[in-house]
Amino acid sequence: MEEKEEYMTHSVSVCLTRFGFSSLKFLIVAILALTALQTNWNVCAQDQDKVVAVVNGSKITQRQVDASVTAQVFPLQQQIYALRIAALEGLILRTILEDEAKKRNFSVEELSKQLTAGTVDVSEVEVERLYAENASAMGAMSPEEGKERLRLDLESQARMKNYRTALLRLRSSSNVELNLEEPKLPTSENDRSPSIGPVAAMVIITTFADFQCPYCRGSQELLKRIREAYPTDVRLIFKNLPLEMHAEAASAARAAFCAGQQGFFWKYHDALYAADDLSPEGLKKIGLDQGLNLPRFDACMVSEISQAAVRRDITEAKRLGIDSTPTFIINGKLVRGAIGFEEFKVIVARELKLAQRPSTVSSR
Repeated sequence: MEEKEEYMTHSVSVCLTRFGFSSLKFLIVAILALTALQTNWNVCAQDQDKVVAVVNGSKITQRQVDASVTAQVFPLQQQIYALRIAALEGLILRTILEDEAKKRNFSVEELSKQLTAGTVDVSEVEVERLYAENASAMGAMSPEEGKERLRLDLESQARMKNYRTALLRLRSSSNVELNLEEPKLPTSENDRSPSIGPVAAMVIITTFADFQCPYCRGSQELLKRIREAYPTDVRLIFKNLPLEMHAEAASAARAAFCAGQQGFFWKYHDALYAADDLSPEGLKKIGLDQGLNLPRFDACMVSEISQAAVRRDITEAKRLGIDSTPTFIINGKLVRGAIGFEEFKVIVARELKLAQRPSTVSSR
């Protein structure tokens, strides 16, 4: 039991270093506090339509309260998830080691020693190089003693590398099914944003984007490939998040909305990302090329309706704590920044698996 607790403490400590935690004591306090917070949050979230206050006859529900603090609570939920993933990984590796030890009729300690055993080759050249770089830090040690200490350090590092490689090999050959659910952002009800793809799609990808953002432009081909790969499984929703650093992004967002009022949103959306000129004249030219009714387009561009539509998306982004583009919400799970096609496919495939529906991946 003591061996297991010591192993788990070490595993969690090592894993959590990746998340910026340097003190195990701080970690324990943090995870208890955050878990308590999430527990209370989950209990409260169970009855979202519960009326928690009435002001001059107007009701305020639990859903409204939760929505107003999403930006503050969601990062805490992500921290809890990171802590749990780190602890879970330690438990998984421990279980794998225990199973392997039983197969070999070893104790876990004996198996660990065996996994680090073997010939370790440390070259004299490497020892000499390291000594030359660190001689001043060796204090009163003689050159022979200093070099021997460096040799032992290098051997220890090599053995640890062998151990980690062996662990990865054991893990890859093990049947591991992860069911720890990531925190999800609440989805909007009665979403009026432009969308494309099957209404009954099992994977909903919401994109917050800026028409002047080069990374957003680059992500368009990726999203197109995702739709081609999963034609019946994926639906895309587009939301505007024009950044202040891009002077023409807000007007381009309003133009896309106005094109959508005439049923041309996605064609205009694609043309905006392909265009080099997003000036007022450029936006009109794109509209003309797309066959829009220009007087109607011009009236929409200066209307409160187009301004309110863009402002609504910006307000939602702030509520969700989103302040950069592109940002994707995939079935409620947050993905910030541009990612590769294969990584995106892995996420979509995982969501389809969670939905317990076989994917229909196209070979295109």
